[in-house]
Amino acid sequence: MKRRVRVFLVLLLVVLVVALLARNWLAGPLVAENSYLLLDIGGDYAEAAPADFVGRILAGREHTLLDLLTTLKKAGKDDRIKGIVVRVTRLDVGWGKAQEIRNALLSFKATGKHLVAYLQQEVASGNREYYVSSAADEVYLPPGGTAPLTGLMSQFYFLGGVWDKLDIHLDVEKIREYKTAGDMLVNKSMTAAHREMANSLLDSINGQLLRDVANSRRLTPAAVQAVIDQCPIEPTAFARAGLSDGVKFLDEIREELLGPDGKFLKVDDYESTIDSGFNLTSRPELAVIYAVGPIQTGEAAGGLSGQTVGSDTLVDAFRKAAADDNIRAIVFRIDSPGGSALASDLIWRATQQARAKKPVIVSMSDVAGSGGYYIAAGGNEIVAQPATLTGSIGVVLAKPNVSGFLGRLGVTTETLVRGKYARLDDITSSLTPDERAKVVGAMQHVYDLFVQRVAEGRKLSADRVNEIGRGRVWTGEQAKKNGLVDELGGFTRAIDVAKEAVGIPSEQEVQLVFYPKRKSLLERLGGYVEARSAVSLPAAWKHTASAVLIPFNFPDGDVLALMGERIEIR
Repeated sequence: MKRRVRVFLVLLLVVLVVALLARNWLAGPLVAENSYLLLDIGGDYAEAAPADFVGRILAGREHTLLDLLTTLKKAGKDDRIKGIVVRVTRLDVGWGKAQEIRNALLSFKATGKHLVAYLQQEVASGNREYYVSSAADEVYLPPGGTAPLTGLMSQFYFLGGVWDKLDIHLDVEKIREYKTAGDMLVNKSMTAAHREMANSLLDSINGQLLRDVANSRRLTPAAVQAVIDQCPIEPTAFARAGLSDGVKFLDEIREELLGPDGKFLKVDDYESTIDSGFNLTSRPELAVIYAVGPIQTGEAAGGLSGQTVGSDTLVDAFRKAAADDNIRAIVFRIDSPGGSALASDLIWRATQQARAKKPVIVSMSDVAGSGGYYIAAGGNEIVAQPATLTGSIGVVLAKPNVSGFLGRLGVTTETLVRGKYARLDDITSSLTPDERAKVVGAMQHVYDLFVQRVAEGRKLSADRVNEIGRGRVWTGEQAKKNGLVDELGGFTRAIDVAKEAVGIPSEQEVQLVFYPKRKSLLERLGGYVEARSAVSLPAAWKHTASAVLIPFNFPDGDVLALMGERIEIR
């Protein structure tokens, strides 16, 4: 018996030694003391669970937002890292993600380590890029660059002039006056309500930009606005205005920090030294459920127009996370403009069933509007960035009559019906007054239910929800003031709120378990190829395509809780 025990202990020791050796081998290059990490920040940052091994091989250098946040957090705690130089290029993210990245940089700087930003801006109008860069102790531009702070603009597309040219009649109904997805489809210009809302959003985000830049650069918001209005283009003029610390090449920054023979630590080499996968200590587990893209019934999908949120997929994810006894709480991460009202209600129901077993903490990214807010409303607490676009409590319906367009092509149709309202979904006829009344009644029912869900979740009266609803979009900063959001912050803050809700100490590390679960290898390969076709489009084309195509990604006649237009401030 004693011999068996000795053999067992020896085998256990061997396993531990092998595991430790493997961990060191997988950790890759050693990190020298007083290292400076060179971190590139640019492009898009996907809202998704970190890619698995196969995904990382296929995706190459593509990183998720969580990858970036994790790297900054680890570097802040790593005694070998003396500082970070962030090389900021064009960012294809919204203001919510930009604030998430900026806050992570500020958290790194708060550890007392050195943070330098090198703004490699090729053209003017890099407001988001400068906003992120301004978090650094020092900001530099290259001599051949362009000063980036030109001021914010917001642009809207209107399709009202298209349908006559195509001989298509479009019936659009909306509830209520701020539900501008309907305006975008049939109007040629802004309504008074649309203009009021758009200016309010622009003022809110501009105020956040001025305030945050002023704090970082030790200026007043008025002084920052004055520089923006002067629009200094040359890097030297930008430095004289106090918004940067000079004009340098990256190699000059490297020599000043590390000497003539010094080298930056590459981020790929550094990331290979963390999260090796060997964790000999157990951690409390939190589930993270993602809802990214327009909301539809059925399974989630991906393709040319991007990811979609499938109600069946999300309902199953909540059911499994709630049933797992190891999961202490659920963080529901949302980046969605909404979509199908029915699918939104099905997902809302899943949040309530999960919430009966464990806390559900909502974390909003760039946008959680209309159906995206519907599915958030049932959370125990809602955390959003100050610039997150949210709310849009309202519904819209679009029904085309394409008979004229088909006639141009030589196509005619004949329709036989049984029932007075059988043609409600017919795309070759326009709504009659009776049919329109039926449609509006159905939409009012959905709106009333939407208001009820929000009132219950936010502990507000239905009258109050209607007052701040009516299709109106708010920034997170505004939404907190009117009761639609509990706290301002990002994904990291939502994790802390979830820990607080279940009594996990704030300093305790947790294990994140991501839902929906990974698909099979063949499914992942197929989805990757499909998704890459979307990634290859130029950013401006993707923005335009998404603005035009989102309302038509759903079955004809669906009542949508949707921000159909892309509200972009750049």
